[in-house]
Amino acid sequence: RRPVVAIIPTGDEIRPVGTVPRFGDIIDTNSLMLAARCRQLGAESLVSAVVPDDPDALAVELTHAAGQADLVLVIAGSSRGRGDHAAAVLAQVGGVAVAGVAVRPGHPALLGHAKRPEAGIAPVIGLPGYPLATAVIFELFAVPVLTALIGLAPGRSAVRARLDRDWSSPADVEDWVLVRLAPAGAGGVPAATPGRRGAGSVSQLAQADAWWPIPAGQCAFAADSTIEVLPITGA
Repeated sequence: RRPVVAIIPTGDEIRPVGTVPRFGDIIDTNSLMLAARCRQLGAESLVSAVVPDDPDALAVELTHAAGQADLVLVIAGSSRGRGDHAAAVLAQVGGVAVAGVAVRPGHPALLGHAKRPEAGIAPVIGLPGYPLATAVIFELFAVPVLTALIGLAPGRSAVRARLDRDWSSPADVEDWVLVRLAPAGAGGVPAATPGRRGAGSVSQLAQADAWWPIPAGQCAFAADSTIEVLPITGA
Protein backbone atom coordinates (compact mmCIF):
# COMPACT_ATOMS: atom_id res chain seq x y z
CA ARG A 1 0.00 0.00 0.00
CA ARG A 2 1.23 3.45 -0.88
CA PRO A 3 1.50 5.76 2.15
CA VAL A 4 -1.07 8.54 2.39
CA VAL A 5 -0.12 12.11 3.26
CA ALA A 6 -2.80 14.54 4.47
CA ILE A 7 -2.03 18.15 3.55
CA ILE A 8 -3.86 20.87 5.50
CA PRO A 9 -3.46 24.45 4.19
CA THR A 10 -4.38 27.09 6.78
CA GLY A 11 -4.90 30.84 6.93
CA ASP A 12 -7.68 33.39 6.52
CA GLU A 13 -5.82 34.90 3.55
CA ILE A 14 -5.23 31.62 1.68
CA ARG A 15 -7.41 30.88 -1.36
CA PRO A 16 -7.62 27.67 -3.44
CA VAL A 17 -5.94 27.47 -6.83
CA GLY A 18 -8.37 28.74 -9.47
CA THR A 19 -9.79 31.46 -7.22
CA VAL A 20 -9.60 35.05 -8.44
CA PRO A 21 -7.58 36.68 -5.63
CA ARG A 22 -8.62 39.88 -3.98
CA PHE A 23 -6.25 42.37 -2.37
CA GLY A 24 -4.32 40.58 0.39
CA ASP A 25 -5.24 37.07 -0.74
CA ILE A 26 -2.60 34.38 -1.29
CA ILE A 27 -3.16 31.47 -3.66
CA ASP A 28 -2.44 28.06 -2.15
CA THR A 29 0.52 26.97 -4.26
CA ASN A 30 2.16 25.19 -1.32
CA SER A 31 -0.39 22.36 -1.39
CA LEU A 32 0.24 21.82 -5.10
CA MET A 33 3.99 21.71 -4.52
CA LEU A 34 3.75 19.25 -1.62
CA ALA A 35 1.26 16.99 -3.41
CA ALA A 36 3.56 16.83 -6.45
CA ARG A 37 6.55 16.02 -4.26
CA CYS A 38 4.57 13.25 -2.55
CA ARG A 39 3.76 11.74 -5.95
CA GLN A 40 7.45 11.81 -6.89
CA LEU A 41 8.21 9.80 -3.76
CA GLY A 42 5.44 7.27 -4.44
CA ALA A 43 2.91 8.51 -1.87
CA GLU A 44 -0.71 9.56 -2.24
CA SER A 45 -1.87 12.94 -0.99
CA LEU A 46 -5.18 14.16 0.43
CA VAL A 47 -5.47 17.95 0.35
CA SER A 48 -8.13 19.42 2.62
CA ALA A 49 -10.08 22.59 2.09
CA VAL A 50 -8.29 25.66 3.43
CA VAL A 51 -8.77 25.84 7.20
CA PRO A 52 -9.23 29.39 8.57
CA ASP A 53 -7.26 30.77 11.52
CA ASP A 54 -9.66 29.12 13.95
CA PRO A 55 -8.25 26.71 16.59
CA ASP A 56 -11.44 24.66 16.81
CA ALA A 57 -11.64 24.20 13.03
CA LEU A 58 -7.98 23.17 12.88
CA ALA A 59 -8.44 20.69 15.74
CA VAL A 60 -11.33 19.01 13.91
CA GLU A 61 -9.39 18.81 10.64
CA LEU A 62 -6.22 17.52 12.32
CA THR A 63 -8.09 14.72 14.07
CA HIS A 64 -9.92 13.82 10.86
CA ALA A 65 -6.64 13.79 8.87
CA ALA A 66 -4.90 11.65 11.49
CA GLY A 67 -7.55 8.99 10.97
CA GLN A 68 -6.98 8.89 7.22
CA ALA A 69 -3.24 9.38 6.72
CA ASP A 70 0.15 7.95 7.56
CA LEU A 71 1.61 11.48 7.80
CA VAL A 72 -0.09 14.85 8.29
CA LEU A 73 1.34 18.15 7.02
CA VAL A 74 -0.05 21.45 8.34
CA ILE A 75 0.90 24.46 6.25
CA ALA A 76 1.42 27.75 8.15
CA GLY A 77 0.32 28.78 11.62
CA SER A 78 3.49 27.46 13.26
CA SER A 79 4.95 30.85 14.18
CA ARG A 80 4.02 32.85 17.27
CA GLY A 81 1.80 35.54 15.80
CA ARG A 82 -1.73 36.33 16.94
CA GLY A 83 -3.28 34.11 14.25
CA ASP A 84 -0.83 31.21 14.63
CA HIS A 85 -2.55 28.34 16.44
CA ALA A 86 -0.85 25.21 15.06
CA ALA A 87 1.37 24.50 18.08
CA ALA A 88 -1.41 24.94 20.65
CA VAL A 89 -3.87 22.87 18.61
CA LEU A 90 -1.34 20.10 18.01
CA ALA A 91 -0.66 19.93 21.75
CA GLN A 92 -4.43 19.67 22.31
CA VAL A 93 -5.10 16.83 19.85
CA GLY A 94 -1.84 14.96 20.35
CA GLY A 95 1.54 16.34 21.31
CA VAL A 96 4.38 18.64 20.27
CA ALA A 97 7.90 17.20 20.31
CA VAL A 98 9.77 20.09 18.63
CA ALA A 99 8.76 23.73 18.24
CA GLY A 100 11.34 25.58 16.18
CA VAL A 101 14.45 24.25 14.45
CA ALA A 102 17.87 25.80 13.74
CA VAL A 103 17.30 25.83 9.99
CA ARG A 104 16.98 28.70 7.50
CA PRO A 105 14.53 29.01 5.88
CA GLY A 106 12.09 27.07 8.02
CA HIS A 107 12.86 27.99 11.62
CA PRO A 108 9.24 27.94 12.94
CA ALA A 109 8.65 24.27 12.10
CA LEU A 110 6.70 21.87 14.32
CA LEU A 111 7.16 18.15 14.87
CA GLY A 112 4.58 16.18 16.80
CA HIS A 113 1.66 13.81 16.54
CA ALA A 114 -2.14 13.71 16.50
CA LYS A 115 -4.24 10.97 18.07
CA ARG A 116 -6.27 8.90 15.64
CA PRO A 117 -10.05 8.78 16.30
CA GLU A 118 -9.94 5.03 16.91
CA ALA A 119 -6.48 4.17 18.24
CA GLY A 120 -2.86 5.06 17.65
CA ILE A 121 -1.23 8.26 16.49
CA ALA A 122 -0.19 9.91 13.21
CA PRO A 123 3.03 11.92 12.88
CA VAL A 124 2.44 15.61 12.16
CA ILE A 125 4.80 18.17 10.66
CA GLY A 126 3.98 21.86 10.84
CA LEU A 127 5.51 23.68 7.88
CA PRO A 128 6.01 27.47 7.70
CA GLY A 129 3.86 29.22 5.12
CA TYR A 130 6.65 30.71 2.98
CA PRO A 131 7.19 28.44 -0.05
CA LEU A 132 10.95 27.92 0.29
CA ALA A 133 10.61 27.26 4.02
CA THR A 134 7.83 24.78 3.28
CA ALA A 135 10.05 23.00 0.76
CA VAL A 136 13.07 22.82 3.08
CA ILE A 137 11.13 21.43 6.04
CA PHE A 138 9.46 18.85 3.79
CA GLU A 139 12.85 17.67 2.51
CA LEU A 140 14.39 17.57 5.99
CA PHE A 141 11.60 15.86 7.91
CA ALA A 142 8.84 14.51 5.65
CA VAL A 143 11.04 12.82 3.07
CA PRO A 144 12.78 10.54 5.63
CA VAL A 145 9.40 9.49 7.05
CA LEU A 146 7.99 8.70 3.61
CA THR A 147 11.06 6.86 2.35
CA ALA A 148 10.94 4.70 5.49
CA LEU A 149 7.24 3.96 4.96
CA ILE A 150 7.80 3.11 1.30
CA GLY A 151 10.90 1.05 2.05
CA LEU A 152 13.35 3.13 0.03
CA ALA A 153 16.96 3.72 0.99
CA PRO A 154 17.27 6.93 3.05
CA GLY A 155 18.95 10.03 1.72
CA ARG A 156 19.83 11.36 -1.72
CA SER A 157 23.17 11.29 -3.46
CA ALA A 158 25.00 14.60 -3.26
CA VAL A 159 27.01 15.85 -6.22
CA ARG A 160 30.14 17.97 -6.17
CA ALA A 161 30.09 21.46 -7.62
CA ARG A 162 32.39 24.48 -7.80
CA LEU A 163 31.15 27.64 -6.11
CA ASP A 164 31.35 30.52 -8.59
CA ARG A 165 31.55 33.31 -6.00
CA ASP A 166 32.35 34.10 -2.38
CA TRP A 167 29.50 33.19 -0.04
CA SER A 168 28.66 33.65 3.62
CA SER A 169 25.96 32.10 5.80
CA PRO A 170 24.95 32.56 9.45
CA ALA A 171 26.96 30.28 11.71
CA ASP A 172 24.15 29.34 14.09
CA VAL A 173 21.76 27.61 11.66
CA GLU A 174 21.75 24.98 8.93
CA ASP A 175 21.34 27.20 5.88
CA TRP A 176 19.60 25.73 2.80
CA VAL A 177 20.53 27.69 -0.33
CA LEU A 178 19.14 27.17 -3.82
CA VAL A 179 21.74 26.98 -6.59
CA ARG A 180 21.79 26.93 -10.37
CA LEU A 181 24.26 24.53 -11.96
CA ALA A 182 26.16 25.36 -15.15
CA PRO A 183 27.37 22.59 -17.46
CA ALA A 184 30.40 20.74 -16.13
CA GLY A 185 33.73 22.27 -17.07
CA ALA A 186 37.28 21.15 -16.42
CA GLY A 187 37.35 18.09 -14.21
CA GLY A 188 33.69 17.34 -14.84
CA VAL A 189 32.49 19.53 -11.97
CA PRO A 190 29.60 21.97 -12.67
CA ALA A 191 29.70 25.57 -11.46
CA ALA A 192 27.17 26.47 -8.77
CA THR A 193 25.52 29.89 -8.58
CA PRO A 194 23.66 30.53 -5.29
CA GLY A 195 20.27 32.23 -5.51
CA ARG A 196 19.23 35.36 -3.69
CA ARG A 197 17.89 35.29 -0.16
CA GLY A 198 14.17 35.17 0.57
CA ALA A 199 11.82 32.43 1.73
CA GLY A 200 8.79 33.53 -0.31
CA SER A 201 9.97 33.11 -3.90
CA VAL A 202 8.34 30.21 -5.74
CA SER A 203 10.11 31.29 -8.94
CA GLN A 204 13.51 30.69 -7.31
CA LEU A 205 12.57 27.12 -6.54
CA ALA A 206 11.23 26.57 -10.06
CA GLN A 207 14.47 27.84 -11.62
CA ALA A 208 16.95 26.12 -9.31
CA ASP A 209 18.79 22.86 -10.01
CA ALA A 210 19.82 21.87 -6.51
CA TRP A 211 19.81 22.62 -2.77
CA TRP A 212 23.06 23.44 -1.01
CA PRO A 213 22.57 22.52 2.66
CA ILE A 214 25.25 24.38 4.63
CA PRO A 215 25.82 22.85 8.08
CA ALA A 216 25.74 25.11 11.11
CA GLY A 217 29.19 26.44 11.91
CA GLN A 218 30.31 26.64 8.28
CA CYS A 219 29.74 30.27 7.41
CA ALA A 220 32.37 31.47 4.90
CA PHE A 221 33.20 30.04 1.48
CA ALA A 222 35.60 31.40 -1.12
CA ALA A 223 34.96 31.37 -4.83
CA ASP A 224 36.16 28.13 -6.48
CA SER A 225 35.50 26.13 -3.30
CA THR A 226 34.20 22.61 -3.87
CA ILE A 227 30.76 22.11 -2.31
CA GLU A 228 28.21 19.29 -2.21
CA VAL A 229 24.66 19.91 -3.42
CA LEU A 230 21.46 17.86 -3.56
CA PRO A 231 19.86 17.84 -7.03
CA ILE A 232 16.20 18.79 -7.08
CA THR A 233 14.03 15.99 -8.46
CA GLY A 234 12.73 16.94 -11.87
CA ALA A 235 15.09 19.88 -12.25
